[in-house]
Amino acid sequence: MIVRNANCRLLFSIIISVFLISMVGIAACARTAPAPPAPEPTTKPVPKTSWVPDGEINPAEYTGGKTYGNYEIYWDSDEEYIYVGMKAKASGFVAVGIKPTLAMKDADMIFGFVKEGEASIYDIFSTGNYGPHPPDTELGGTNDIVEFGGREEGGFTTIEFKRALDTGDDYDKPLTKGVNKIIWAYGSNDSQTLRHSNRGYGEINV
Repeated sequence: MIVRNANCRLLFSIIISVFLISMVGIAACARTAPAPPAPEPTTKPVPKTSWVPDGEINPAEYTGGKTYGNYEIYWDSDEEYIYVGMKAKASGFVAVGIKPTLAMKDADMIFGFVKEGEASIYDIFSTGNYGPHPPDTELGGTNDIVEFGGREEGGFTTIEFKRALDTGDDYDKPLTKGVNKIIWAYGSNDSQTLRHSNRGYGEINV
């Protein structure tokens, strides 16, 4: 009887020891098991979904804006494209020029107007201090306006457009993060060739 009890105690002790060793092993595995790999960061820009080039500027479409007298310019960027709205108290054209060197020279320009309810837009480049500024396509470049639209209403002309921040075209200026110098203009006609009296300098902060 005594032997049997001793054997039982010994067997119980062995079972408890094996159990404790197993638990220690499981805990060690739990501590040393490698964490699952973190998901790869997403670097691709997320396209804007709130922007519509309908000639109506609303706060949801743009994060930046400036007013220069009767000329207004609004912008936003998704790190791949820039979205711009231009509005002026005019019955003709509105235009913006990016990074001129002297007066209008070397400015990458976007010129737009609305005629009989239909918007037109031109990707142009100023080759002189006060023009001429022919379309990029006439200089060997490309038209890089991706989307556009406009409206003429209540004495105002509004043009909206979308373009890559850096098109790679020799006749387009890359828009970089931070302050970018611009020139602006508007008028009562739709001609690219006339000298524009309503013009000035400004900046956009992309």
